[in-house]
Amino acid sequence: MQYLGGKSDVGKRIAEVCATRRTPGSLFVDMFCGSLNVVRHIADKVPLAGGGLVDSPRLAVDACGPLVVMWRAALSGWVPPKVVTKEDYARIKATQDPHDPMTALVLFGCSFGGKWCGGYAKDRPKQRYAECASNGVVKKARDCAGLALEHNTFGNKHPGCWPPGTVLYCDPPYAATTGYKAIEPFNSGAFWSWAERHAQVGVHVFVSEGRTCEPVGWELGSEQSASQGGRLTPGRKEPRVDRLFYRGPRS
Repeated sequence: MQYLGGKSDVGKRIAEVCATRRTPGSLFVDMFCGSLNVVRHIADKVPLAGGGLVDSPRLAVDACGPLVVMWRAALSGWVPPKVVTKEDYARIKATQDPHDPMTALVLFGCSFGGKWCGGYAKDRPKQRYAECASNGVVKKARDCAGLALEHNTFGNKHPGCWPPGTVLYCDPPYAATTGYKAIEPFNSGAFWSWAERHAQVGVHVFVSEGRTCEPVGWELGSEQSASQGGRLTPGRKEPRVDRLFYRGPRS
């Protein structure tokens, strides 16, 4: 499914890096879960050193209520339609029913660039947007069986709400970007302060950001050129770069 900043090209690698900090039974939290492209690659069982597997819970949180509604429906067996007309798009955009799973499917997955209410994306010969969104949602729901979901903002999750040893991954709106119309304006400074406080109480914190971000006191865990292996995408002067920063209990 199209989703602005959805990490479809780097999600697996990010999950691999985050998994290096997990221990058997530890919680994994995807704080800005979006299109689930990271948490889908996180195992719900972690191996013991002496053999065997231990159930290790996963939690996906997002500030966009309609998105959480959509994922809950999909995890319960809902199969989205594979055709969405321009008239369907206009009707759903006008009503924006927060309790209808079609709201997020259409206003993200059938919009230009996966941007909320970005305008109806007309199908092309090799790109059928609603069909792609439907197939993607069903596949991710299978990958994420047993995933817990929560509609919430980062500011409501205070230090200590998760046990020490939790691995927390955050993919907030990147600094100096237009952000997401589906949620309130984002305060990057408040977010980084919040993330540091969680690390101070024993949480392993990973944060995705762009090429211009240099947070003081954070380790650079990985840096990848995204979008078609780093090739230029239309309208870009250079490949998008995703950087993954880490701060842990003793960082």
